Amino acid sequence: MKSNIFEVTGESVLMLYGSHLTGAPTSTLLVLSETPLGDAALEALEKSAASLEFGTAPLAQVVVETDEGKLGAEDVRTIVEGLDPVALVACDAFAAEALSAAYRTPVTLDADNRLMGRTAAIFQDFEGMMNTPADKQRAWALLKKLR
Repeated sequence: MKSNIFEVTGESVLMLYGSHLTGAPTSTLLVLSETPLGDAALEALEKSAASLEFGTAPLAQVVVETDEGKLGAEDVRTIVEGLDPVALVACDAFAAEALSAAYRTPVTLDADNRLMGRTAAIFQDFEGMMNTPADKQRAWALLKKLR
C-alpha cells in the first residue's frame, strides 16, 4: 500500500490517460505537444530538465491528439492537476491552446506564463527551434525561466 497520496493520484491519472500520457506519477515537469515529439526535441527537454534540477524521472509527456482521439480541456486540466507538476512546457501552438482552454486564460506564445501558480514555458514550435543554434539558445533561455 502506498503512503504518498500524490503518487497514488498520479498513478490513477497515468492509468486513465495511458494512451496520451507517459512518465512517472511523481514527474515534476509536464510537457504537452499535439503529436509525439521527435528524438531531438525530447532529448533537449530531458537534458534541460536535468540541468534545471527537476529531479529523477522528471519528465511526463502528454500527447494531446493520438489515434484514439483528442483530449478536451477538462482532460488536460485533470492530467495537470492529477500529476501536480512543478512546471509545464507546451511545445506547440496546439498544446498551448489546450492549456489555455483548460485553465480558461489566454497564454502568450514563446514566453513564460503562469497557470494556477505554475510557471509554464509556452512555445509556438519547440521542435522547429531545434534546427539552428540561435533558435536552440532562444528555447534554452525560455526553459531556464522554469526554475
